[in-house]
Amino acid sequence: MNDQQAKALSYLQETCDVIAKLAQVHTPRVISPQPPERYFEILVSSIIGQQLSVKAADTIEARLRQAVQDLTPEGLAGQDLEVLRQQGLSYSKANYILGLADAFGTGVIDPHALAAMEPVEVTATLTTLKGIGPWTAEMFLIFGMGHPDIWSPGDLGLRKAVEAHFGVEKSSSEVAQRWAPYRSYAALYLWEYFDSAKKQ
Repeated sequence: MNDQQAKALSYLQETCDVIAKLAQVHTPRVISPQPPERYFEILVSSIIGQQLSVKAADTIEARLRQAVQDLTPEGLAGQDLEVLRQQGLSYSKANYILGLADAFGTGVIDPHALAAMEPVEVTATLTTLKGIGPWTAEMFLIFGMGHPDIWSPGDLGLRKAVEAHFGVEKSSSEVAQRWAPYRSYAALYLWEYFDSAKKQ
């Protein structure tokens, strides 16, 4: 746990009994800002993970890395679509990843410019690309850029976890307001809860 995560947890435990209880039984992954040089591969991982379990996504990504060797815009430049599909990617996701590689390779997306943007700007920039919607942009903001206060209203796990603890009278976004300015960290504990609940 890094300093920011410790500060966030202290705040959340003091202000929310639900997160305080979840923190007693769950230890979520650490999030921290990644260097711009890693943005491309993080976005590739996010695209692979769309609508898939973590295990399935990890398997496909491992196969892709082995097949391509160099998971960079340069390494994917000119890569045959079928090579990507043979690793378990759908036709759409393979196209999205090649499109992402082209956008990074040609400078349409500049990772260093992304690093200097506010979250709203990052989302607006990334969602101009095919295959990247709000959810993928939000995951990138949390796990790629380490933003502490991101909420993903379209995430099924977060919606289910919020409903389990707070009912359905309010939307997950309304409930999540109580966790600002550390909504990303609250989400980590809620995801841990959701994953453990599925296994029971």
